[in-house]
Amino acid sequence: MIKVPFFASAKSASTIEVVASKQASPSALKVFRFYADEKPVLTLKPISVSESNSSFIYTFFYEDFHFIPGHSYHIVTESNFFIPIDISFLSQSEEFEKQYRYDGELGAIYTKEKTTFRVFAPFATNVTLKLKRKGNENLESYVMNHDFSDGIFEITLEGDFDEARYVYVVTLFGLGYTCFDPYSFSLDANARHSFVIDPEKVHAIPLHEEALPPFKHRDEAIIYECDVRDMTSLTSLKNKGTYAALSEEGLKSKEGMPVGLDYLSSLGVTHIQLQPVLDFQTIDEDNPSSSYNWGYDPLSYMAPEGSYALDPNSAYSRVKELRTLVSKLHQHGMRVTFDVVYNHMFSDYFNPLYILCPGYYFRKNADGSNSNGTGCGNDFESTHYMARKLILDSLLHLMDFYGADGFRFDLMGILDIDTVKQGYELCSKKKPELLYYGEGWDLWTALPGDKKASYYNADKMPFAAFFNDRFRDVVKGKSNDNELGVPGYLLGDSAYRDGFKHVYLGSSVPLSFAPLFKSPLQSINYVECHDNHTLYDKIKAACPEDSEAEREKIIKLNIIATLMSCGIPYFHAGEEIGASKQGIGNSYNAGDKINGFDYSLLAKKQDLFHYFQDAIAFKKKFIELAGDEYEDLIHHVTFEDLPDGALKITYDLKKANIYVVFNPSKMSFMIDFDDYASLVFNETGFFRNSPFYIHLGIINALSCNIFIEKKEDQSYKTAPRKE
Repeated sequence: MIKVPFFASAKSASTIEVVASKQASPSALKVFRFYADEKPVLTLKPISVSESNSSFIYTFFYEDFHFIPGHSYHIVTESNFFIPIDISFLSQSEEFEKQYRYDGELGAIYTKEKTTFRVFAPFATNVTLKLKRKGNENLESYVMNHDFSDGIFEITLEGDFDEARYVYVVTLFGLGYTCFDPYSFSLDANARHSFVIDPEKVHAIPLHEEALPPFKHRDEAIIYECDVRDMTSLTSLKNKGTYAALSEEGLKSKEGMPVGLDYLSSLGVTHIQLQPVLDFQTIDEDNPSSSYNWGYDPLSYMAPEGSYALDPNSAYSRVKELRTLVSKLHQHGMRVTFDVVYNHMFSDYFNPLYILCPGYYFRKNADGSNSNGTGCGNDFESTHYMARKLILDSLLHLMDFYGADGFRFDLMGILDIDTVKQGYELCSKKKPELLYYGEGWDLWTALPGDKKASYYNADKMPFAAFFNDRFRDVVKGKSNDNELGVPGYLLGDSAYRDGFKHVYLGSSVPLSFAPLFKSPLQSINYVECHDNHTLYDKIKAACPEDSEAEREKIIKLNIIATLMSCGIPYFHAGEEIGASKQGIGNSYNAGDKINGFDYSLLAKKQDLFHYFQDAIAFKKKFIELAGDEYEDLIHHVTFEDLPDGALKITYDLKKANIYVVFNPSKMSFMIDFDDYASLVFNETGFFRNSPFYIHLGIINALSCNIFIEKKEDQSYKTAPRKE
């Protein structure tokens, strides 16, 4: 291994620090020379010399070195050793941010006649494009042209470069680095090379957006989160765990249950949220079964993940197969939201973004260290112009190539409001019905609180929805390991009843808590997502004495509460059938056995499966019945406390009065209505054409019952009721 005996870095426009190995320089040096672009400029003497066991550390001061990105600078020893100076401190300056910007297209811009390669690398003194054409192992090298005004390197090559494999070799502060193109639309296995691809070949696959049902308002959405690999990983399919496997129709489990695409289609949900499908770091794409990860360890914001592809070393496999998957979901009437992880990268130092423009893409604390609100060591600096551009370009690319119908932003509170807002403005022009939501946790990133895209700033982002952890914690109880055994309202703690009213109204009214949102449209209501313990595991921990039948009833309560609450309902794959992760809370790398969708459990829990289908069907019927009033639903709701912690919720609508009665206790009771009402939903499901009208109804233990009293239809009434 080559050892670097000297290292020099500029700390500011007037300070340079040199670290010299004692092996290379056994005694302290007295005089140095300063070179700019290979020419001597001045002689320097250190203002301070300190030492460690292995090195001497020299500090130089000069009034203004006036470093310019893209130029070379060296400190030269008395023995004529040239030490390149790292000037990446400039990446954090306002002057750098204002000057080094580019609004045009980046990456490999393909036509059949020529391809332009364009990359942002303002600190580089040289960038060489190295490529191999399809079917040719000869390595071609091209020195790219440098525009010093904006930091762009570019070259146009005549000919057809479709499926050419390429990398950039970047000369930076005297050293050479090789990296893939962060704007490349496809990569080979484990991101060793970028591919040139022809967008027309991708666009040739129809997205079938015409098959999607109408979608007027975002609170009509019913989101179902799933992982591409998980939905088929436990099957016997040869290509299990891939985009292609999830795209197959007509699949059945050995018990005769629908599998993969057909299962998703059978649920009745409106949106499928795919967990990260942009390329991530920690799966060996040449041998995907050897490791497991959800994908919240991003590597590229443009290219799809290769471990889900049939051939990760093909230029088009991952790209076409992901587009086909979206197309198939569209054909089955489901929109697709992409889970995007723009808050950090798996690694900063080993990512092309760091190589091409060190320091720039990652947020810094005041002392120059990386901000770490994500807990991953390198918060993304979304406020920087070219970093923001990468996010915006990625969003538009996902819409263009893959027909994205919405986005779920992982740790959205790390990003700044302007970036999130600009993304929505650009994307909603293409699809006005776009779903746009994320995790709005207020994290300790080096960004002022009023700039964060957190739910504390929800009023500044009325277009966005946020995961409502208050809903989760009130309805089922908190999910952290220390409080796993503490139940929420629907797990039996009636002290949460008033809190339940608050979250039922989308946490948008001052009832028990201060509002989180101005409108329920901003509330993503959920009790389970990929993070933390499953709903079943929570119930098992918080209600250890309950029977399996009682746990299933509690699952049903949570399902219907999530659907009927004001806001946007959200479910995680397996929640609907009581899936368990065997007590593992954070299962991001726990493997297929823990995370895979268990179709044998589906066969055993068909009652829960059909209940979930019925609950969704009733939700859609409820939206239809509410009509125009659905947009303003919270103003039509009243609550009535019932014995043993139960709750009656009344909707006073033009067409009908609707009564929703939650009974999370283990006591049954009778309910008396002022007029005749029809039971349309209970723990057995949706009675679509119920002929039964009652004054007095039985509310079973651990159940939710829904009654409708239609205002325009009085034909069912008999003689006045006798007391």
